[in-house]
Amino acid sequence: MVNIAGMIKAIYLDLGRVLIDIDLNVAIRGLEKATSWPLSDIAQFLNGELIQEYELGRISTDIFYRTFCESLQTIIPVEEFKTLWSEIFVTEPLLSESFLQSLARNYPLHLLSNTNELHYDFVVSRYPLLRHFKERVLSFQVGRMKPQKEIYQVAIERSRVGAAEIFFSDDRPENVEGGLAVGIQAVQFHNEAQLKQDMRKAGIVF
Repeated sequence: MVNIAGMIKAIYLDLGRVLIDIDLNVAIRGLEKATSWPLSDIAQFLNGELIQEYELGRISTDIFYRTFCESLQTIIPVEEFKTLWSEIFVTEPLLSESFLQSLARNYPLHLLSNTNELHYDFVVSRYPLLRHFKERVLSFQVGRMKPQKEIYQVAIERSRVGAAEIFFSDDRPENVEGGLAVGIQAVQFHNEAQLKQDMRKAGIVF
């Protein structure tokens, strides 16, 4: 990370495993019970092309749901499917409300996330702390995913500041590298204490 104390003018944070923890195994086990397909097949499916197409916004939620049921040769009531699909989110956020409030008082706070419509709608409905985030650069809305450089360029444009004036944190090293490649000050997320330490090094006041 480039250290330029006092130069940060906007902050972007990832959603899953930074703001809110996720556990894919919860959804996989729930879908296993609903479909009777083995865990390994469901896990492989969840890492496949259909998920990427959905997170890029290339297919609608309705098409995703119907294709999912057809692919696994099962019928899950749509509301049950939405619940099972969103059970990956662990209840307690990884970042405290007080910390986000203090950041939002001093900086524009934004989201930069690879996500899909169902997951995003679920998080918005369950986690009031998202109210602290102004811009929300989401893969399914902009048609690009981290670590593609285009999604970072959208983030820079929406922040209305220079790349070097943005601080970004993500749990995945390749997404951090993607930010660094376009000049953003980026660090890998491990926990709140570590993030605070890296933010202080960058001159961020909270």
